[in-house]
Amino acid sequence: MSSISLETVFDEVNQKYFDGFLDRPVLRWNSRLRASAGRFFPGSRKFFYAAPPVIEIAAYLLQENESQQHVSDTVAHEMIHYWLWVRKRPYGHTPEFHSKMNALGVSRYNKVPRLRRFHYIYRCDGCGKEFPVRRKLGTLACSNCCKLHARGKYDSRFILVLTRTLSALEAAQLSTQKTGA
Repeated sequence: MSSISLETVFDEVNQKYFDGFLDRPVLRWNSRLRASAGRFFPGSRKFFYAAPPVIEIAAYLLQENESQQHVSDTVAHEMIHYWLWVRKRPYGHTPEFHSKMNALGVSRYNKVPRLRRFHYIYRCDGCGKEFPVRRKLGTLACSNCCKLHARGKYDSRFILVLTRTLSALEAAQLSTQKTGA
């Protein structure tokens, strides 16, 4: 799938920052990750080989400029979670995590998140405001109109109505405008 080997990146980071302390977990590319660049799933401590820990890295990083750096940074970030888990420490974004992250020079956040595009436009007939959304909504009312005209209670007069489905070009333009990119 790629020209970057997760196993090689893991081994290099393991030697450089963890003195080879960590056993290699399951490493895999995930083509569905968009907002996060990677994730860590703890395995079973008791049955390590039957249910090993997993590190997944977003496949879209391979298409980014400086992909090697993004992948290495993300693998190192997930390895900190793994390192804490192996040491039976809380493995979330704790002060200990941040301390190790700063020592390694690793980023806390995904520097190149994939933008998710809007697909639909809903409109409130009460105020005329339009709401771009990524997926179809259930029955919802305009909160501004409900606050203004119905004492903050749900009022069916202000139900949001699906007005149109966006083309791919419109969606890309709107997503770019909303994120300020």
